Amino acid sequence: MAQEPHVIFYDLILPNEPGVVWSPNTCKTRFTLNYKGIPYKTVWLTFFEVHSEIPKLTKSGRKPSVPVIVDKLNGDKVVQDSWEIAKYLDEAYPDTPRLFNNDFGTQLFFYNYATKHIVFQVFKLVLPNLLHGCGDMKEWFITSREAIFGTSLENVRGNPEEQAKILAENLEPIGTVLKEYPYVNGHQASWSDIMLAAYLHLLFSFRPDLFNTLVLNHQKNGKQLNDWWKRMEKLYIKMNLPSESL
Repeated sequence: MAQEPHVIFYDLILPNEPGVVWSPNTCKTRFTLNYKGIPYKTVWLTFFEVHSEIPKLTKSGRKPSVPVIVDKLNGDKVVQDSWEIAKYLDEAYPDTPRLFNNDFGTQLFFYNYATKHIVFQVFKLVLPNLLHGCGDMKEWFITSREAIFGTSLENVRGNPEEQAKILAENLEPIGTVLKEYPYVNGHQASWSDIMLAAYLHLLFSFRPDLFNTLVLNHQKNGKQLNDWWKRMEKLYIKMNLPSESL
């Protein structure tokens, strides 16, 4: 008998890629729930549904976004944003593996590094695939993202070969750490590892060829990154796919 979900988790689905778990922001929460072993149920939303449904949950006036969780075991507590969700789950479920050990500053530093230097490069490399996945929301996605970046998505994407080279270079410091320790934060998986796995999973989902070349067969640190990815496999191997939970 399936265990009743403790958490309702709101994730993002692409109209033209209904079987793909892809969003790096929501994957941070999905991987956190998997790592902690907290039973959850996924509610899948399109971009448009995020704007119509999330404000009904948060009632905060904040910009509608996912991930959002509703903790059914703790008075239907609503938490928005992957960083806030991770901190909340560490406190609300203290008997599960912890993501933070009073090292918030260090992990916030890596959060900022990986967001600027890893996932943004991945975004540039998978942009054509992502646009295809948007289906009839493609024009909305282009317009909304160009407003954020202040330039065209073509300019954001740049030269794919150059972007691949930059990503490989930006992974080098992480590979150096993994030569000494099994995880980014040392001897135990942490928020930093989950975040990096979520960011690289975007490349894994849309460009497995580049994932193999740039990550698993990284020119300098391929073995370390490959071994680390295998250690993180339990976070994404059971994905609660959209086709199984709609």
